Amino acid sequence: MGINLDELGKKFHQKLDSGIEKLKSAQSSLENVEKETESAVHTKMEAAKKSVEAKKEDAAAAKDRFEKFLEEKKTETTSAVSDWKAKHEVKKLEKRAEKAEKYAGSTISLALYYAEEAELAIWEAVAARLDVDAAIDDM
Repeated sequence: MGINLDELGKKFHQKLDSGIEKLKSAQSSLENVEKETESAVHTKMEAAKKSVEAKKEDAAAAKDRFEKFLEEKKTETTSAVSDWKAKHEVKKLEKRAEKAEKYAGSTISLALYYAEEAELAIWEAVAARLDVDAAIDDM
């Protein structure tokens, strides 16, 4: 048989924990944003850009898996699943469970990717605001 529920929970928990730590780090650096120099902001923005670019391909693949699952789910009916359960069609139920696990993993991956994109957008907004402040100071 496939993965047990404990292993599944741990797998998803680890993925989510890494994302939470990343978000906490971004939040922490934003708490002190007013103390950042323009150079430091641009450095962080560039690092965020590189991170997003490095993960863009994986995110696109996760999005494709996500969309594929949604299409497949439309064809799966509640009565079919009930029938599989009643007839103990373990192979069909196992395949359904594996697809659902991949869907959950893809969804988590997308959420983490979009969190990285959000961090990049935040640094771009900070940099843009610094440009405004610099223009005002030069008046």
